[in-house]
Amino acid sequence: MRTKWVLLILVSVAALTILAACGGDDDSDVPNPGGITAEEAGVRVDALLDENDCDKPFTYTSIEAEGDKWMLSASIGLSGFSWTYDPVANTVVEASGKCTSSK
Repeated sequence: MRTKWVLLILVSVAALTILAACGGDDDSDVPNPGGITAEEAGVRVDALLDENDCDKPFTYTSIEAEGDKWMLSASIGLSGFSWTYDPVANTVVEASGKCTSSK
């Protein structure tokens, strides 16, 4: 009987340790410029690119926060592109300067 209790306690401690290590979804240290998520930034950039008749990717390979702006990158055909999205001004600038928006 004593071994069952010891085993139960060890399994419980192990389970609590795993839960603590995997942690919750506390993303308080993850930057989110403009108070939006990376997914929302991608949607807004798509809309701005559409409004300005710019080529847009099917999907972005990377959407990362950098300071107070979002940096997006993707491939269209064999070419790589990157965009900078300012959520406060709601503007997007393509790195090569071929397509910009000011709406």
